[in-house]
Parts: sequence; C-alpha cells; structure tokens
Amino acid sequence: LKPERFVQRGLRSLERHLRLRTAMIEYEEDWAILLLFRWRGSVYSRALWFAFPAAVVCLFLVLIDTPIPDIREQTGILELNEGIIWSATTTILLTMVAFRTREGYSRFWEGTGLLHQMKGEWFDTISNCISFSTSAKGAKLQDVMTFRHAIVRLMSLCHAS
Repeated sequence: LKPERFVQRGLRSLERHLRLRTAMIEYEEDWAILLLFRWRGSVYSRALWFAFPAAVVCLFLVLIDTPIPDIREQTGILELNEGIIWSATTTILLTMVAFRTREGYSRFWEGTGLLHQMKGEWFDTISNCISFSTSAKGAKLQDVMTFRHAIVRLMSLCHAS
C-alpha cells in the first residue's frame, strides 16, 4: 500500500468521526419554554408511538357508539367500574416505577463500584511513582521530595479528600 492511501483512509476516518460528533444535540438556552416543546431530541416522538394507537381506539369507540347504541352492553365495557380501572392503572404504574427504581439502584451501585475501582487504580499508580522515585532520592533529594509532595497533593484533589 502506498502512503497516500494511508493518509486518505485517515482523512476519511477523521471526516466520519467529525460527522458523528455533529450528531450531538446542541441546546441553546435563549428560551427555556421553547426547549420543552422541541421535537428533535425529545421523548415526544417515542411517546407518540404509544399514545396515537390508544387515541385511535378511543375515537373508534366513541364513533361506533352512535350507530350501535348497545355496543357497550354487548362488549361488557359498562361492567368495568371505576375500581377495576383504578386498580389496573395503579398496578401498571407501580410495576413501571418499581422497575425504573430497581434499574436506577443497580446503575448507582455499578457506578459506585467502578468509582472505587478507579480510585484503587489511582492509588496503585501513585504508589508506583513514589516507589520508582526512590532510586533518584540520593542524587536529587529536593526534586524528588517536591515531586512526591506534588503528586500526592494532586491525587488528594482527585479523591476529593
């Protein structure tokens, strides 16, 4: 392969990367109310997939009630009282809330575990830096001590302690 082809591949990869980066949603904070009703990047389009079929079924039931007045008795819709509908709705909502809470709880503990693992890796790195600087301690004692103090202070800032 020629070097020009490597450069061309690299440029194509860079262009593709830049195109992907522009796919990120840019928010302007001029008017917060306009941000709420924005279609791009919002959950409205996904919610429409669930709300639209339900609205069509409701419209069908209302429209069919006029030509066939006994349709509610025949289908058993009138036998559903408020208690049954309330219980079904509450059960569905509580199931959804419990699932979301469990997912959030598991993500929190996974993140906490990864954070502790990262802190352990940082501690090992600083320990290695300090132990590897022992050999230079005799010749440049002041520089080594300055390096050690600086790196320990920086890691203390990273640990927020």
